[in-house]
Amino acid sequence: MFSVTKDMKTDGKHIMRTLLIDQGRDLFSQYGLQKTSIHDITKGVGIAQGTFYNYFSSKEELYFVILEKEEENIREQLLNDAINKHDNPKKVLKQFLTHLVDTVETNPFIRELFFGENLKIMVRKLPPEILEKHFEKESDAFIPLIEKWKMEGIILKENAETIAGLFRSLFLLTFHQKEIGNTVYDYVMERLCDYIVDGILE
Repeated sequence: MFSVTKDMKTDGKHIMRTLLIDQGRDLFSQYGLQKTSIHDITKGVGIAQGTFYNYFSSKEELYFVILEKEEENIREQLLNDAINKHDNPKKVLKQFLTHLVDTVETNPFIRELFFGENLKIMVRKLPPEILEKHFEKESDAFIPLIEKWKMEGIILKENAETIAGLFRSLFLLTFHQKEIGNTVYDYVMERLCDYIVDGILE
C-alpha cells in the first residue's frame, strides 16, 4: 500500500509554498498589495483560502518574502558585477552605486512597497522578529564586496556597517524624487554617489 513519507510531505509543502510565491508575485506586480486578496492568490494555485495560512500568516508576509527574494537577486547581481571587475576601485564603486540607483528606480515590485500606506501596513502586520532578521541580513549584504576590497589592499575610511548604511540610505533616497526636486534629482543622486565614493575610499 502506498504510504506518504515525511520527505514527500516536506517536498509537497515546499512546492505549494513556491507556487504561492510565484502566484503572489504575478498578482502583486499587476494589481499591487492592497488590491490583491488572499482569495485571488489561492484561487490561482487551486487551494482553499484557509490553506494559505499553513504557509504564511498574512498576504503581507507573503509580499515580504517575495520582496526579500527580489532584493537578494538584485544585490547578488550588483555585487557580482562589482567584485568581478578589475578596475580602479573608485570607478567600480561609482558604477555599482549608479547601477543600484537605476535598478531601484525601475523595479516596480520594490517601488510598490513604498506607494501610499503599503510600508506602514507591512511593518504593522509583520512579526517583529521577521523585520529584525531582515535588517540584519541587509547589514550583511554588502560585506562580501567590502571584504574583497580589503583583501586587495584597498584602504577604507569607514567600517563595513557604516558603508552598508550609506548604501541603504542611497537606496531609500530614490523614493523621494519629488521631495528632492524633480529638476535636480538626477544631478543630486550623481553627486551623492561621488561623495560616498570619495568618503569611504582612500
